[in-house]
Amino acid sequence: MEQLYNSPKYKEAKTSRGYTYRYYFTKPAVSSKPTLLFVHGFPSYSAHWIHQIAFFEAEGFGLVVPDMLGYGGTSVPTQVEAFGHSLQAKDLVEILDAEDLKSNVIAIGHDWGSITVSRLANLYQDRFLGFVFIAVGYAAPNTSFSYEQIKAAWNQVAGYESIGYWSFFSSPEAEGLIKKHAKSFSDILWAKDPAAYKWAFCPSGSLQKFLETDSSVPRATYISNEDIKATEEIHFKKGFSGPLAYYKLETSGLGLEDSKSIPVENYTIAKPVLFIAAAQDAVAIPVLMEQSLHKYCTNSSQKTVVTGHWAFLEAADEVNSLIHDWAKKL
Repeated sequence: MEQLYNSPKYKEAKTSRGYTYRYYFTKPAVSSKPTLLFVHGFPSYSAHWIHQIAFFEAEGFGLVVPDMLGYGGTSVPTQVEAFGHSLQAKDLVEILDAEDLKSNVIAIGHDWGSITVSRLANLYQDRFLGFVFIAVGYAAPNTSFSYEQIKAAWNQVAGYESIGYWSFFSSPEAEGLIKKHAKSFSDILWAKDPAAYKWAFCPSGSLQKFLETDSSVPRATYISNEDIKATEEIHFKKGFSGPLAYYKLETSGLGLEDSKSIPVENYTIAKPVLFIAAAQDAVAIPVLMEQSLHKYCTNSSQKTVVTGHWAFLEAADEVNSLIHDWAKKL
C-alpha cells in the first residue's frame, strides 16, 4: 500500500469550497470503458482499495480514488458541518468535472463512503451509470431520527449495541486514546474474528475499555502488518480529528441538517444499484443495511460475501468479480 500511495498517478484538485483532495487517477484504456469512483470510509484511505485498483486498471477501467475529507493528503476542515455528505458529494463531482468525466462513471462506496455515494445518487444521479455499496448499503437521507433513536432501533434487531461506539468516537478523549493505544486499536479494527466487534468494539464503553487496558486480539491475515503500519503512519501524521468528525456529524445532529437539503423525490434511485452485503459484519448488519435498498432502489441487486466489515480486502477477488460482472451489464 505504501508503494501504491507514492505512485505518480496521484493528483490533487481544489474544490469550490477551498478544500484540496488527493486522488489516484487513471483514464480508461478505451473510451467505452467506465470510470470507477471509489469512496472509502473509516478509518481508511485511498490505498486500501489496492486490490480494486490493480484489478480494474488491468481490465481497462478508468479510476478516481480519493483520500476523503480529513484523510491522507486531503484537507482537514476544522468545522464538523463541513463533513456533510451532500457537501462531499459536491466535492467529488467537482473532481470528476476537473477530469472531464461528465458521464460513464460508476460510484462505489464502503462504510461512510457508502453514505457519500448515497448522496451522489440523491443529488447527481444523472451523472452516473450506477452505484455500488459494500457492507453499508444505500442510505436514504435521515432528517428526523437522532443517534440515540437509531441506536435503540438497531439494538432491537441486532440484539446488542451495534453502534454504541459512535459516542466514544464523538468524545474529546477518543483521538488521544487511539493514538496512545495504537496497537490495541489496530488489533480490534483488523480483528481476525469479526465477532470480536460484538464485545470489544460496538457496545457503549467497550472500545474505550479495550484501549485503556491495552487489550489485544489476533489480527486478520488479509492485511499485512506492514500495511497496517503504513495506515497508522498516514492517520497519525495527520491526526484523527478528521476521521472522527464523521461520527460527530451524526451524534451532534448536524447530519440531520445536511440531509434536509435533499428533496424527498430524490430519495428514489432508478439507476442500477449493487449492494454487496458482508454476512459477518457486526456493525453494518445486512438486514438493517437492506432497508433503504428495498424501499428506494427500484433497479437493485444484492450479493453476499461471507466476511466481516472489510469485505473488499478480505474477499477482494470475489468482490472484484461481483462488481465487474455487474458493471458489464450496464
